Amino acid sequence: MRISDKKSIARKKVNYDGIEKFRLPQFVRTAKSAYVYYYVLDPQSVAAGCPRLVRMKKKFGHIRNKKEQRAAALRFCQDVGLKLQHGWNPLIDSGGSKGLALWEDVTKKYVSYILKKQNDGSMRPDSVENYKSRLNRLAEFNKTLTVPLTYAYQFDRVFVEDYLDYCYIDRGCSPATRNNYLSWLQALSSWLIGHGYIAKDPTVGVEKLREPEKERKPLSAEAMVRLREYLEQTDRYYLLACMVHYYTLVRPKEMSYIRIGDINVKEQTLFIPGVISKNHKDGKVTLPAVVLLMMIDLGVFNAPSDFYLFGRDFMPSAERGTPKMFRDRWAKVRRVLHFPSSYKFYSLKDTGITDTVEKVGLVVAKDQARHSSIATTNRYIRKEQMKAQPELKNFEGSL
Repeated sequence: MRISDKKSIARKKVNYDGIEKFRLPQFVRTAKSAYVYYYVLDPQSVAAGCPRLVRMKKKFGHIRNKKEQRAAALRFCQDVGLKLQHGWNPLIDSGGSKGLALWEDVTKKYVSYILKKQNDGSMRPDSVENYKSRLNRLAEFNKTLTVPLTYAYQFDRVFVEDYLDYCYIDRGCSPATRNNYLSWLQALSSWLIGHGYIAKDPTVGVEKLREPEKERKPLSAEAMVRLREYLEQTDRYYLLACMVHYYTLVRPKEMSYIRIGDINVKEQTLFIPGVISKNHKDGKVTLPAVVLLMMIDLGVFNAPSDFYLFGRDFMPSAERGTPKMFRDRWAKVRRVLHFPSSYKFYSLKDTGITDTVEKVGLVVAKDQARHSSIATTNRYIRKEQMKAQPELKNFEGSL
């Protein structure tokens, strides 16, 4: 392409999928000089909405020997040509080796990647659906931009911050939801860097918003008695779900994946496979006798071992239930019992942790909850549980 053609490019209505991103290098030797020239897409022109090619030049006149000069120039042509075909652009300082890959193609490859992880068992299906939903939300935002994200290299700090503002301000999401989007963008950025689409993490330095204190509170002892009495009379299978959540401290999402075969009656344990666990690690938690007796009374172990413990109507089934069903049923129970809105289904886990700490100790509670550290378990401790250590009351040191 001649330099005089560049203005005509700018005047045309741009089809981003079809525009030229580069012209391969050509070696030129004249009586006075020897050089290689090639064309690349100007990133500034893309941002301005009028993509154009600019000419790049590399001189080889300093090599006096004609044979060596030609050999060096042709090596340069080959090297640069390969890099250009893989998306490299010397004008994109912050871009990866594939910075000029179309964003639409990049997101398709990302979806293929997470689907492969799902097939390999290293990513849960609901997590995959969640990631795909976030990509769709990102695509919705991109459509609102005057100059949309077209190439991978445009995924930068400004885009990330504008998108988070769109989620938080325009869509009115909570600080926690906005922070969750940031965490996902960090994971996406890591994948983009690892696959050569960008060279720098655009999420570095983007701060999380301070989240308000959780409204959720542990249930009182009186509320726990009322809950058990009500469900004992109306819905014993949901009572079992509440008991599993309270005693084993297993999360609702994990509960929806539990199979009958994961329960060991003799050992009184429940196995949580890493593929369904939040921390992606295999784990075992203790099943107190009161929970096992409830399972036996309900005939849970008459079901095949590959059945899900909580299927439809919270009964064992070949079809898995959803985490949402635990919350939906809880909302109805809460209305009937006139519980405050601060009593969530997840409050049963909070209550279970605080009661476990009270009765058997912090370390046991940490292991049962599968927390990574005591500090995590400590967050659940109520103020009245923070007591002085008896061993230290009469302690006299060396000072």
